[in-house]
Amino acid sequence: MALGLRLATLLAFPFGVVLVALMQRSVLMIVLLAAAMVGVSLVERMRLARLTGSPAPLSLAAILPGFAVRLGGLAGLFIVLLGVLALFRDTSLARGLGLADAAILFGVTGFVLAANAISARIATTEVGTVMSTMNASFRQASPGGNDMGGEIIEGEFHDPEAGPR
Repeated sequence: MALGLRLATLLAFPFGVVLVALMQRSVLMIVLLAAAMVGVSLVERMRLARLTGSPAPLSLAAILPGFAVRLGGLAGLFIVLLGVLALFRDTSLARGLGLADAAILFGVTGFVLAANAISARIATTEVGTVMSTMNASFRQASPGGNDMGGEIIEGEFHDPEAGPR
């Protein structure tokens, strides 16, 4: 379930680009969607840092390449989709941003943030269950129950009373 939500969050922003292309919205939406992707990545990085207790270093040198890669991928998808759409109908992009653009941006970003939060909560619960099961199984096993009191020398068991085996 948690992995399914994470997969949905990976596909959400490309789905937003598909919506932008189908609705023939402004090219500026691609920049805004890429910025939203970086914002979601920063939120997830901060959440992980809070869980591990380590500081989350934020630097512009680390953010800019990530933004450039995301922008390039989303722009490439947008251009390909517009090319395919231009084969079947007349395409005319909007010149500015409107209410539909805000709905797409906030809808996709909100979905991704909510799905990541739900996925993190599910994963935390599952990890807690696995850890308690493992701890219970380790407690049941008796450590040293098979110890015969000998020594291991160079990979061979050596019992001082019986000699090497």
